[in-house]
Amino acid sequence: MGAPEYYVLLVDDDASLLETMKEILEGKGYCVDTSQTASDALKKFKERYYDVVVIDMVLPDKPGTELLRELETSRIPRVRKIVLTGHASLENAVQALNLGADAYLLKPVQPDDLISAIADQIEKQKQEIQLIQKKILLFIERDFEEKIRRLEEEKYL
Repeated sequence: MGAPEYYVLLVDDDASLLETMKEILEGKGYCVDTSQTASDALKKFKERYYDVVVIDMVLPDKPGTELLRELETSRIPRVRKIVLTGHASLENAVQALNLGADAYLLKPVQPDDLISAIADQIEKQKQEIQLIQKKILLFIERDFEEKIRRLEEEKYL
């Protein structure tokens, strides 16, 4: 098997859950890093591009909502964020989504649900990349056409 195509960062204070999720996702071909704290996750996030970050809402050093806010960057393509919580409430879900979460899953999460959520987010990221590529191509075409038009005008002056 070749190099993994997609990178996932799992952030949860439960070491056994991290290990289990990591094994499952690596079995599906993802390259997976884990962090038990928000500060470690931020450090890893700055060192590597991740396609998807899965964040527990309750972390030992700061709330997952704070980590969500700190992961809002201008990276292109935008990192996709999935929130996990064992403390489900409408208020938590709305807050997470308002802070940039792309999906919200309840603990205990079933492996198939996590795999599906990650795959969905990667598909959305692919669509975002395609849209960006189309916009760039359109910009280049328009710029090229404008330069050709100017050259033709100068030629006839």
